[in-house]
Amino acid sequence: MRIILYFVIGLVAAPALAEWVAVSESNDLVAYIEPDSIRKNGNFRKVWQVQDLKQRDEHGAMSRRLLIEYDCKVERFRVLSTSTHSEPMAAGKTLVSTRVPGKWTAFAPDTPAEDTLEIVCTK
Repeated sequence: MRIILYFVIGLVAAPALAEWVAVSESNDLVAYIEPDSIRKNGNFRKVWQVQDLKQRDEHGAMSRRLLIEYDCKVERFRVLSTSTHSEPMAAGKTLVSTRVPGKWTAFAPDTPAEDTLEIVCTK
């Protein structure tokens, strides 16, 4: 919940800055969103997210960049496009890239994904 508060304060204090903001962390990764990339269409929001992996995966990736669509009314999400990168923060060599929309997925309660939904849907 603190992350959400800091995020909202950051949006109010510096609306003109385009930068990645950490929204959640797990044992495996740190997730960031780019607040200026949030696009609203009715109950839907699209936002760019970067996931920095804490260890290189089996394919050599250290980060992922995703375009995620959130359904704020039904509280679900789907990945619209994704790419994996050899360096943190979607830098380095692009290893894999796809632009095929995934299936809608519901959120588990009290998870980092649910925190991200709350942030994106309140902007």
